[in-house]
Amino acid sequence: MYLQLTIPQNTEGRATLLPLIGLLIGLIIGLFVSVPVPAAWAPYLALLVLSGADILLSVLNKKSEDRKAENNFLLEFFANTAMAVFLAALGKQINFELSTIIAFVFTYRIFKNFREYVADLYKRFKDRRNSARVEINEPAAPKSAEEGKSKK
Repeated sequence: MYLQLTIPQNTEGRATLLPLIGLLIGLIIGLFVSVPVPAAWAPYLALLVLSGADILLSVLNKKSEDRKAENNFLLEFFANTAMAVFLAALGKQINFELSTIIAFVFTYRIFKNFREYVADLYKRFKDRRNSARVEINEPAAPKSAEEGKSKK
């Protein structure tokens, strides 16, 4: 038995906005609630946040490109986070700051996914605009041959 996260599909795009709304609510709550975090946990907490943002944007990117997005987002999140925390702990043991390198990798992936998502949104906007222009500029075709002859 495994845990599977499914997002309901609809044509209006509301399912795509649900993670973003959750992220914004979490950010607002985080700004107003002060939770003390031990200094030793700070690199791991940063990696957790970056891993979450990376997975969120990669999910949005997969959904927007209509690629076959599998529903293993929680598994990807936990696998990425576990690997990042393991590497950061290993770096701490050998006295080398791997958490900074991992943070750079996650940040690169976040910006890459965001860029692809925005490019896809722009492409869809441009396609809609062009199809609307074609509909406006294209005269309606006559329904039958008799209507076409009577107009001439």
